[in-house]
Amino acid sequence: MRNGHRISAIVTCAGRGTRFGSNKLLVTLGGVTVLEKTVRAMCAPDVDEVIVTVSADHEEEYRRILVDEAHLPVTLVVGGEERHISAHRGLAATSGDIVLVHDGVRPFVTADLIDTVIDGAIEHGAAMIGMPSTVQVKLVNDQGFIDGSLDRAHSWLGQTPQGFRREYLEQAYDGALRDGYARVSDDADLVHEYCGLAARILPGHVNNIKITTPQDLGTARLIEEGRADQDA
Repeated sequence: MRNGHRISAIVTCAGRGTRFGSNKLLVTLGGVTVLEKTVRAMCAPDVDEVIVTVSADHEEEYRRILVDEAHLPVTLVVGGEERHISAHRGLAATSGDIVLVHDGVRPFVTADLIDTVIDGAIEHGAAMIGMPSTVQVKLVNDQGFIDGSLDRAHSWLGQTPQGFRREYLEQAYDGALRDGYARVSDDADLVHEYCGLAARILPGHVNNIKITTPQDLGTARLIEEGRADQDA
């Protein structure tokens, strides 16, 4: 509980990892799988329940890692072909009035970041974390020509978790399923499209990376080494 609200978290782990080339959730950092590190981090003091969405192919293996061996207090739910379908099924298994959604391959999320999103969702109805962009992002048309640039002063790189009052997330997922809407960049965009509610973006952390490519894994290992040195 936080400020009188029951907090649920959905960790999305049903993806295929096609850009990585293998199952990045099973890669180890400091001897622990990315899967376990991420889910353990989301079992934060102010989170009342954690739902992990998994593919049917990996359900048994992930249950062994998370429940049988790590003894984490989580519930596994078999997801679907699209991320929002998986998250919708995860949402059905939650009971909180504030719901967080987090990428399974962001293992460096902290309790402070989680609380930041929870507080933002309570206050604004929808919130997420991110980092102001330090690079110039070009808009490119279908023919490969530049149409313009995003204003860096108003460009942020999104992170998770994202948090929502339950009713907004339910409305957004129901709308996406009804419309067969598969091209969803993230849940904040989905809530904006189907509920007309803009998420409040709050400062994240540079270490809260998403492991998408082998290069990201190299960065993750450097972060893990730095954390180990601090703890030594």
